[in-house]
Amino acid sequence: MAENGFQVERFGAVARCSMNHPEKMNALSPETGEPMVEEMGRLMADDTVSVIVLRAEGGNFCTGSDLSLLGDNMDPVFLCQVMKRINAFLFDLHQGAKIVITEVDGYALGGGLGLALASDITVATDQAKFCCGFIRIGAVPDMGTTYFLTERVGMAKAKEIALTGDIVDAGQALAMGLINRVVPRETISEEVMQLATRIAKAPPEALTLTKRNLNRARRIDLQTALDLEAHIQPLMLLSDAHKAAIKKLLS
Repeated sequence: MAENGFQVERFGAVARCSMNHPEKMNALSPETGEPMVEEMGRLMADDTVSVIVLRAEGGNFCTGSDLSLLGDNMDPVFLCQVMKRINAFLFDLHQGAKIVITEVDGYALGGGLGLALASDITVATDQAKFCCGFIRIGAVPDMGTTYFLTERVGMAKAKEIALTGDIVDAGQALAMGLINRVVPRETISEEVMQLATRIAKAPPEALTLTKRNLNRARRIDLQTALDLEAHIQPLMLLSDAHKAAIKKLLS
């Protein structure tokens, strides 16, 4: 399926989504952002989808907002409408039921950085470059970057990255915990799909609840985490998916 600058391909329980506006380095605009939010919303509500891969064509992931829409060209009403809609999308991406993997090649700048980090797992090529460049245009981080960046690398490093606007290469990003893996550009799509397919083999409810519990763990104490596990685990161990998995392991 293709609509404007966004494409969706299905491979079983994996949905592979690609921003496709390479002439603008996949900057967010009505041609890319609107179909992305619409199509991803459909996938998030689709019970046959377990894993979503978000990537881009053309050698760059996303350079944030289309600069031609900013400055004197900015419509404040349009900005508020867009931010409200995309913030709801980012929340669902990060907190929702689907496992999300971002595949990053080339630049992930500004809002593109936030988009790259909104996922559960971020895989990058050895040519990837990350930049929280809002300070360079007299703005503050958006697209969830304030939250995601701090969660990934800690407060001290997040402040350094955000306040300097420096570019972080793939090796540096891996070392500081900004991303999960670095792989060669030539093989990243294959490796990400292998990872997505492997994860998608797990029972969907187990994937959803594992993600949900891990997200909650950052905001609760140990006793609450233990109580949460004790509440959910008996239900999981009584499920047909669990019984089938045990039978397969013992056969």
